[in-house]
Amino acid sequence: MQRDDQNEEDIGLFQRMKQDDARAFEAIYNRYFLKLSNTAFKRLQDRETTEEIVQELFVNLWLKRHRLPDLKIPESYLQTLLRHAVIDWFRAQARQNGFAAEMLAQPDRQTVNATEQHILYADLQQAYESTVGRLPEKCRQVYALHQQGRSVADIAHELQIAPKTVESHLLKAQHTLRELLKDYSAVAVALMISF
Repeated sequence: MQRDDQNEEDIGLFQRMKQDDARAFEAIYNRYFLKLSNTAFKRLQDRETTEEIVQELFVNLWLKRHRLPDLKIPESYLQTLLRHAVIDWFRAQARQNGFAAEMLAQPDRQTVNATEQHILYADLQQAYESTVGRLPEKCRQVYALHQQGRSVADIAHELQIAPKTVESHLLKAQHTLRELLKDYSAVAVALMISF
């Protein structure tokens, strides 16, 4: 397939995705997941982090599909989203590493680091559970069901609300959790609240 033909096909897939076509989204995912992962890995050099960032990019793409602009070159748009996501990750790591560098200057860091990581994770887990508990009731219900692997359509049917309302609750939960847990490692939080 020539590049222009693929771009036209991509434009069609994005338009269909904006109209809630899950198959179009799946086609975009299948077409670009590996390509975006390879690009991200060149910068990150870590498979797990790469997968987390690219997965989150696609989750956000689906959740925000109704607000997507009309795109002339969808692949460029995806690459731009990825570049911003990677930059955000490096910024978060720089903040975290400023603290880590100070801690590494102390003796016997290997043993202490393992203990600290365990404590930090326990603190994060407690903060996460506390934050989820403070979400509004309907938002908390939606989030809990989604964390169990339920689809937006399933949640909407069970709670008798519109799919767009489910998505709105999920976005609110994600934003609230990220905001209240922002002092923790970006990667740890992403693992904790991945959608």
